[in-house]
Amino acid sequence: LPASASATALLRICQEALNNAVRHAGASELALRLRVGPTEITLAICDDGTGADPTALAAGGGVAGMAERAEFLGGTMEIGPPAGAATGGTCVRVVLPRPRALEAEGHD
Repeated sequence: LPASASATALLRICQEALNNAVRHAGASELALRLRVGPTEITLAICDDGTGADPTALAAGGGVAGMAERAEFLGGTMEIGPPAGAATGGTCVRVVLPRPRALEAEGHD
């Protein structure tokens, strides 16, 4: 798949995660981290909101679409509490294989 497919998927996943954090979790602080490694791209969006409701996650909608985008590109998506968080918050972590176009261009 072209690098643009991965970029578009990451953008849409990021948009949905940010929207969910503000609209549903009442987050006041968000952190985004994008890492382009030799074989994969990792996107993490973490917030300080009320936390993800497992029943809402299972219901589908935007979260299901996020997972489908990642899976379509051979990646994974996980949703859970931020590492070391004592109260609340949610982290969405997406890992996609690095597109060959980026490997050929030598971007890191």
